[in-house]
Amino acid sequence: MQKLAFLPTLPIILAVRSYAFVATTLFVGALPSPKSSCLSQQQISDVETAHFDLSSGVSMLVESSKPKHLTKKPPILFLHGSFHGSWCWSEHFFPFFVERGFPVVALNWRGTGGTKAGDGVKKVKIMEHVADLSSFLEHVLPRLGYADVKPIVVCHSFGGLAVMKYLEQNPASKFSGIVMMCSVPPSGNGKMTMRYLKRSLMDSWKITAGFAMKRVLKNDVLCRELFFGGKIKTREDGSIEDYGITDDDIHRYQAYFARDSNATIDLFDLAKQLPSSSTISDGRASFVAQLPPRLVMGATDDMVVDREGVEETAKYFGLDDYKMVDSPHDVMLGAKWQNAAVALYEWINEKVKL
Repeated sequence: MQKLAFLPTLPIILAVRSYAFVATTLFVGALPSPKSSCLSQQQISDVETAHFDLSSGVSMLVESSKPKHLTKKPPILFLHGSFHGSWCWSEHFFPFFVERGFPVVALNWRGTGGTKAGDGVKKVKIMEHVADLSSFLEHVLPRLGYADVKPIVVCHSFGGLAVMKYLEQNPASKFSGIVMMCSVPPSGNGKMTMRYLKRSLMDSWKITAGFAMKRVLKNDVLCRELFFGGKIKTREDGSIEDYGITDDDIHRYQAYFARDSNATIDLFDLAKQLPSSSTISDGRASFVAQLPPRLVMGATDDMVVDREGVEETAKYFGLDDYKMVDSPHDVMLGAKWQNAAVALYEWINEKVKL
């Protein structure tokens, strides 16, 4: 009986091990920013959307917003991760930080609906993202009115890897602060996936099926578990706990995810040049001393990036500590988005020269 019980898990283990090898896929994407119904019309009208032709060869969709009364605070540049686009920042973080005097900008990575990789292009190299980011910082930010200002860069999930690769080439960067939110660590997803396999075969399968097989696009429960905190449940008093994400929200997000996951990173190319391959003996980046203030943030209920992954990223940036917030993986969406927003705001006020 034990053998019969074990055999069905073999395909799962093989699939998870396969995902651990290729899990550095960057299913980044976005279409022109769909707005959440939770935003007021006034807030929506304050967000500007435009395409900019980059010297790297693509037309990049960029969203931005400014406070009604301009301040000397630096802009915050938000970089999305897998399955997401600039829209994930504009729903809550844009109005939150604009109301506190910060200009905000969010781009869409190459290969998304907003920043197309080209007709028939299905693979995007990580260094193409680096080239796009470099061109954006050099040419687009000045056109947005920030020629002599260093932005604070805030990265989520796989967006962090692109910035790590950018920093390898530009350690004396143009940033006044660097923030990693639930970032995929320098070694990619492989080690994390194997850790999940040891802890829970079911959780490992959910991650593999959700991302590698893209089942989050159709499976509402899986989408909720991976990104938004868990399945809907009924409390003892009869009320519903949906973690601030309604069924309509889930279906809206799944529509964005579906349109935003057509282009993927060249896995073999990425595997050869993960940021961890250029660290020194203790896991730190060799250029840490040249970097501006850094913050590494994890989420207590993150089902995608575990605490060990957060620790690895913190060590990479030469930090002895990191910030954990009460949130699922998508720290910028759902009922708990303010936890990450407030933590980020407080850190900026304390650590970044304004």
